[in-house]
Amino acid sequence: MSQGKGWGLELMDRVQNEGVVHHEVVERLQKLTKRCTIAYFTFFGHPAGLITDDDAALLETVLRSVDLDRHEGKLDLVLHSPGGSPTAAEKVILTCRSFAKDFRVVVPRSAMSAATLVCMGADGLLMAETSEIGPIDPQMVIRLPGQDGVEMRPAAAFVAAYLDLIKRAQEAIKIGEPPHPFIELLRRQDPVFVQMCLKARDLARTIAVEYLGRYQLHGKSAEEIQKIADTFLEEGEKGSHGRVIRGKKAQDYGLNVELADKNGLQWRTVWELYMRCEHYVQTRKLAKYIVTSHGGLNVQVQAIRL
Repeated sequence: MSQGKGWGLELMDRVQNEGVVHHEVVERLQKLTKRCTIAYFTFFGHPAGLITDDDAALLETVLRSVDLDRHEGKLDLVLHSPGGSPTAAEKVILTCRSFAKDFRVVVPRSAMSAATLVCMGADGLLMAETSEIGPIDPQMVIRLPGQDGVEMRPAAAFVAAYLDLIKRAQEAIKIGEPPHPFIELLRRQDPVFVQMCLKARDLARTIAVEYLGRYQLHGKSAEEIQKIADTFLEEGEKGSHGRVIRGKKAQDYGLNVELADKNGLQWRTVWELYMRCEHYVQTRKLAKYIVTSHGGLNVQVQAIRL
């Protein structure tokens, strides 16, 4: 007797061959969690897939279209994003909290950088073993020299490079060697941009401390909250900005994380929603996609030249 393909491969067949059924999947998830659910997905490869100030308004439009009272004000934001602006992340937090009495973030795959800040503004997180959040060091968008495209790089990298050149120039002077190569490289740096990186890092830390103290870590000492925020800021300095923090590690760091059974019906439904929406944004080359049980918003914009 031949065996079936198995749930995973059968799901891929349905994702690739069926029409849009995301609303029905969201409704199934709501029945399992007893919480209103809004999914926010971005195409990681899209130059406009970052969290921006406009996203809060988009989410407000969607929130005004759902019935939170049906779920006693409990809101789940299913979030898959590479991050973006810390101020935009704060606006997303404030918008969701202004409508919800209980705000939770569900991370099916990755919520990095500013998306991790959104997680810190929730009352709690739902993750599986393979879900990922990351360092909160902000992503800075730069235009590549001689190219039309843009690239995201962590703020800490620019600050570290600038300080390293200063250190090398000082060391060269101290031992009597010419510092000119380092000084010349320093002249090519933009000190204003470095200041922007420092301020962005300070803002990320401030947002993390403020919202962790208000919600997930309410009742903890200021020192404990500061330590946790600094841990997430410094994690990117230990390795690459893309270094992941999975559910158990996030728990160990002090966040309020519920670890879902990756084989349970609830998480299988979360994963099905992720797979469908990921396929949807990629095949349509969408920047972002926000979906509920009865409708959705496609966001397709072009990259802004810097």
